[in-house]
Amino acid sequence: MGVPIGEYIPKKIIDFKDLKNKWVAIDGFNAIYQFLSSIRLKDGSPLKNKKGEITSAYNGIFYKTINLLEKDIYPIWVFDGEHPELKKKTKELRAKEKEKAKEKLEEAIKKGKDEDILKYAKRTSSVNNKMIENCKYLLKLMGIPYVQAPSEGEAQASYMAKKGDVYAVVSQDYDSLLYGAPRIVRNLTSTGENLELIELNEVLEDLKLDLDSLIDLAILIGTDYNPKGVKGIGFKRAYELVRSGVARKILEKEVENYYEIKNLFKNPKVTDDYSLSLKLPDKEGLYKFLVEENDFNPERVKKHIDKLYNIIKSKTKQKTLDSWF
Repeated sequence: MGVPIGEYIPKKIIDFKDLKNKWVAIDGFNAIYQFLSSIRLKDGSPLKNKKGEITSAYNGIFYKTINLLEKDIYPIWVFDGEHPELKKKTKELRAKEKEKAKEKLEEAIKKGKDEDILKYAKRTSSVNNKMIENCKYLLKLMGIPYVQAPSEGEAQASYMAKKGDVYAVVSQDYDSLLYGAPRIVRNLTSTGENLELIELNEVLEDLKLDLDSLIDLAILIGTDYNPKGVKGIGFKRAYELVRSGVARKILEKEVENYYEIKNLFKNPKVTDDYSLSLKLPDKEGLYKFLVEENDFNPERVKKHIDKLYNIIKSKTKQKTLDSWF
């Protein structure tokens, strides 16, 4: 879901060249849901192998990662760990929304409305543990680094950005700002949309708030830890309350676990167990996983495996040469 502040904060349109030679931390779950929604057949169904298992996520990770490397952008993928207990309500709401989407999808299929079929099919996307483990395995075969977050992936990615290990967090959501990420890049894992850069300093300056107040504003209108926020309060009213200095009293009274929620943003569980380095891909392993196990096109896969190998070989070779000077 994410905190709904997108239309009220400044964004800049950037180009791929603005990210050249930079590491970025990709919110894995966020990107995977994008792939599951967008990489589909004309009838709205996701890509599947002969066993009936959905493979859209593997398609997205494999080809999008190679595309980024071609543009000299270095991705490290970040995967969620155990979600805080307070996120339970959000997960329940998402489950209900998917059930509603499934019902509307069935109606659209009966009526033969192609546009509605595609729209509701996208909203039924779901991720399971096997899919996530396969995504990690695929990245390992590709020689691309990933990090297993102890808790929220966005919190971990934001921590890496705050440390300066990566330039930005890649996510469609804005929650990384609340974790203190200096930059968010949107649309990097999508196709045909302008890249957007959101910078925390600009957001705070534009809104005339500090990070503490921005978190309060978000809690007033609703976060993943209190999805409905305070009844009757939208962005504009929340902004007035924060600017006038009375927000905290309302939050203490109206939001159960207010201080616990705030602490999840200010002091999330993170890890330093990651490495920003590329490794030569396992060409045979990749072919086996993508073609033999998941029925990808053999010629296209082989072509891109060779491309991936050559890109990483040239980059690791250059890094070795640079170390001599």
